[in-house]
Amino acid sequence: MTTPPSTDPDTDPDKNTDTDPGPGTTAPYTLGLRLAAACGLLFLLACLVFTGMITLRDAIEGDGSGGVFIAAGFWSLALGAVAGVAALAVPRRALVTAQYCLAAAGPLLALID
Repeated sequence: MTTPPSTDPDTDPDKNTDTDPGPGTTAPYTLGLRLAAACGLLFLLACLVFTGMITLRDAIEGDGSGGVFIAAGFWSLALGAVAGVAALAVPRRALVTAQYCLAAAGPLLALID
């Protein structure tokens, strides 16, 4: 004795269950963005050392006090670190881009002073 085929679409074994989750639910490049954010943190560390060297050179050769642009450079590096940690937690291309831009702005702002 056989059972008749089910007409319920939820229990139908012949139904195709491979459905597309839709755009925006999962991103295939999140690992790449997280790796870029992690490398960006290393870049931030290098920019921090370079900004510190610029600041010390300015203190020795200049008047001995840091200006507004040096403070802005260090704030830029701090904001870049926040963007980098946020990009590690929630990988978004805009956060990674902001991280690299803020990291590069740190030494450049210190050079202006």
